[in-house]
Amino acid sequence: MMVEIRALLSSDANAVVARIADQLANDAEYHPLVNGFVDRDALYETILRAHNATWVAYEDEQLVGHLYGAVLSDTTHPRAAWTGPDGVSFDTEHELSVLVERASAAWLAADASRHYVWVLAEESRLDSWRTLGYAALSVRGVMRLADREPRPVPEGFTLRDATLEDMDRILDLDEIIDVAQGDTVGLGAKDRDETRKEITSLLDDPEVRHFVIESAHDVVAQAITFLLPSRRGSFEHTLYLSEVAVDPTVQGRGVASAMIDAILERAQGDGFRYAEAQWRVTNPQADSFWRGYGLVPTYVRLERTLR
Repeated sequence: MMVEIRALLSSDANAVVARIADQLANDAEYHPLVNGFVDRDALYETILRAHNATWVAYEDEQLVGHLYGAVLSDTTHPRAAWTGPDGVSFDTEHELSVLVERASAAWLAADASRHYVWVLAEESRLDSWRTLGYAALSVRGVMRLADREPRPVPEGFTLRDATLEDMDRILDLDEIIDVAQGDTVGLGAKDRDETRKEITSLLDDPEVRHFVIESAHDVVAQAITFLLPSRRGSFEHTLYLSEVAVDPTVQGRGVASAMIDAILERAQGDGFRYAEAQWRVTNPQADSFWRGYGLVPTYVRLERTLR
């Protein structure tokens, strides 16, 4: 039978909701750190609002797949289309292929140059996308805070909140992250000024905590945390960890693990139940650290250049 691809209609919404709910439930059964809960009524309304960016696949009058891709843009990156874990379903690789082909034409018409999609960290699911030319870009990892093993901050190191007086050292640590992710050029003066503005804004944000580790009156490590916004596939009460960096002079001494553990101990006392982080596949040091700390990959972000 030939697969028919068309834009989503309101009459498709209930069937798409059912497919998403079933898929997330199966994902959660396969991976216990994936949240399989779906508010079907809210999802139904979301799908209706996103009908212009959603395509459905029918075969023999049966819904066999769907694909949603939001074209986003900002001031620093080219336009790109984004698909979350709930934004795609398919029964066979052929249906995925024709859905991507149809959607890519619309994304290109909207001046998008790349497509990013979050896929369950399961080889057969990832292989379906790799066949279409997608490659891994980053990993999302999760852990239950009840599973962590407490580690004290090493003697001579102190965890505290960052202040504006720490700015220069924070910028240095940000450069360490960029280089580790594959940016061998580092930050230019203009980029450093922009980063300074962003960090200043974060320090003023009551929803964000910017931690540093101090040793001998020098900042040698940092981490930024905030409550993860509600999103399908992730649990409520999840603390998001980002911008974790340790100065090379103290790496290998357990500083990063102790810093994260002290942060998570506080978070657990504040009612958080899970921690989540994201890291680039081009940063093997981060991959080794997060997996070794106890975060388990749940989703992989894949990318492909549109053509």
